[in-house]
Amino acid sequence: MDKKKIFLEMMNMRHACKLFNEKKIAEDDFEFILEAGRLSPSSFGVEQWKFIVVENQAIKEAIEGAAWNQKQISTCSHLLIILARKDVRSSDAYTQKQLQRWGLSEEGYKGLMGLYKGWVDGRDDHTIEMWSEKQCYIAAANMMSAAAFIGIDSCPIEGFLSDQVDAILGVDTKVFQSAIVIPFGYRANEARGKHRLALNEVVEYLK
Repeated sequence: MDKKKIFLEMMNMRHACKLFNEKKIAEDDFEFILEAGRLSPSSFGVEQWKFIVVENQAIKEAIEGAAWNQKQISTCSHLLIILARKDVRSSDAYTQKQLQRWGLSEEGYKGLMGLYKGWVDGRDDHTIEMWSEKQCYIAAANMMSAAAFIGIDSCPIEGFLSDQVDAILGVDTKVFQSAIVIPFGYRANEARGKHRLALNEVVEYLK
């Protein structure tokens, strides 16, 4: 079994699906996708995300309305909205709980918290929110790759009004903000050809 070949076949299969058919994703398959997100790396291991899974058709259609009527949202099997955490400063209880999981000595924990404060606390709220969203994109990419690996399509969407989506979902915006919307399902149409720059156009080696 050529693992590299299998992986690249999956990457070539994956595309931004714009319309899904009516086939539903089996629950164990979607749990596999979610597990790929849960196991994703995050800065300092803080896990600045929450995964909201929408199967309710009325809610899907409401979110579609807040996303310029992109039909992949209402036609998908499972709609995933990844929320990015805002309460990730060193003084926040959530952050402290996450960093305490490292099992460090008191001195080690103080050192880690000092490093964390130096990285996070001096930044403005907008920068912190963008930092959390970047962590969410790592999980999003892993989930879309996991889905493609088992033949399930997806489409990452940033084109939506986050305040409207937050309101539809009843998000506590003191703690979270919607970062990315990802419909999952099975393609209704064949994918168009994949267009990518050649490797030598995007890679530069410094030796």
